[in-house]
Amino acid sequence: MRINTQLAYILHKRAYGESSQILEIFSRDHGRLSLMSKGSRSPKSKTSGLLQAFRPLLLGWQGRGEMPTLCESDRAAISPPRLSGKALLSALYLNELLMHMLHRHDVHQGVFSHYHDALYALAVDPSLENVLRRFEKYLLEDIGFGLNLGHDADTGAELEADAEYLYFLEHGPVRCHSGQAGDQPRLTGAALMALQLDQPGPEHTTQIKLLMRYVLQHHLGQRRLKTRELFKAPAGQG
Repeated sequence: MRINTQLAYILHKRAYGESSQILEIFSRDHGRLSLMSKGSRSPKSKTSGLLQAFRPLLLGWQGRGEMPTLCESDRAAISPPRLSGKALLSALYLNELLMHMLHRHDVHQGVFSHYHDALYALAVDPSLENVLRRFEKYLLEDIGFGLNLGHDADTGAELEADAEYLYFLEHGPVRCHSGQAGDQPRLTGAALMALQLDQPGPEHTTQIKLLMRYVLQHHLGQRRLKTRELFKAPAGQG
């Protein structure tokens, strides 16, 4: 079986043998999969400088089984985003998140579109935190784990901006009272509604970040994201 000219990004790659490498790619129409790229690490390879992360590519492959062979590669008709510093660390975080959250061969065209948009937003948007939280929110929605951000999960009442809520996994926000404690993230209704509208302000950043880490870690289980160690440095944003 041969697949031709698919828009894709490389999420990760690792050396194989003396001159080959295994590519973990995310394609628009075929989801995430592994490809054997024969000879592409050789100094004489015409694709050695092409097969880079965060660059939109047109890829083709052939073969059956868990690891088809790359047989076609070219640049897509769009310049790659210019990522450096904090934006580059943030993009690495997105790649690692996709590697853990997406199953191989499951098609997620919505996630692909959000990922593409997020990469280019990271290159120009000074509010990197907002770009990351927006992508995390849409990723969870697209893979079936969307957040309840509009109503009290117990009563069904609309959230009140000035009220405080505890967010329960796979349930949603429940209004809490002064002095009430819990292991769940504590957020104002204003922060939850701002996340729903993709309009969080600086005053919401910490609350929303704690919420998304709490929810994502639940779905990641025992897995830990290595890029979060990078974000512990003063320059980090994740």
